[in-house]
Amino acid sequence: MSKDFAVPHSAGLGRWLAGRVADVWYLCVKTALWAICKVLFRLRIEGRGHEPARGPFIVAANHASAIDPPIVGMSLKHKAAYMAKHELLRAPVLGALLRSIGVFPVRRGEPDRKAIRRSLEVLESGGVLVMFPEGTRSLDGRLRAPEPGAAMIALRTGAAVMPVAVINSQRILPKGARRPKMQRVTVRMGPLIAVPKIEGRLDHETLEGWGTRIIEAIEKLLPADQRRIRQ
Repeated sequence: MSKDFAVPHSAGLGRWLAGRVADVWYLCVKTALWAICKVLFRLRIEGRGHEPARGPFIVAANHASAIDPPIVGMSLKHKAAYMAKHELLRAPVLGALLRSIGVFPVRRGEPDRKAIRRSLEVLESGGVLVMFPEGTRSLDGRLRAPEPGAAMIALRTGAAVMPVAVINSQRILPKGARRPKMQRVTVRMGPLIAVPKIEGRLDHETLEGWGTRIIEAIEKLLPADQRRIRQ
């Protein structure tokens, strides 16, 4: 075999091996977290039949605690990618661990084109993307108004959205807490929302409408004390 053909073959084999190692590592981390949450938080999962057999799709969940991303991830049958604020990924040990299981950085409060591009790549390759439409954690555990990010990514790709409610996590590790409290957590999955793919400009009305639709689907899965307060 000539050198011209040998190099691509070796490179392809290397990527394949790296992918298999990453999959095994992800499964190991997921299994460890599952065991911890089962024992400490008596984790319960409802509505697993709503999760599609294959991607691409977006998982849209409420966000009331720092433990929500790993809890949602371990509740899925699929391997998923996540966004996290870029400060977390700069931590020497934690950052390396998060990157190793598919977490990528996002700069909050500003349009982060790199994070958007990565999100689109995940879905366009048939993957699963976990997003928190509120954009940040709720201070009181109640659902907040949506930011446009989740709706925009869904409309750009036409990926279906599976709403997910994380129930009671705000009592375990709320914003500002230094150590967790032992409470039961339930992850409740809801029916898929079909989303059209829109190319070209997305106007404010369209983004707001789909953002509201996604957040309302999550709200239906939440208990009364975590729903929005109606004015």
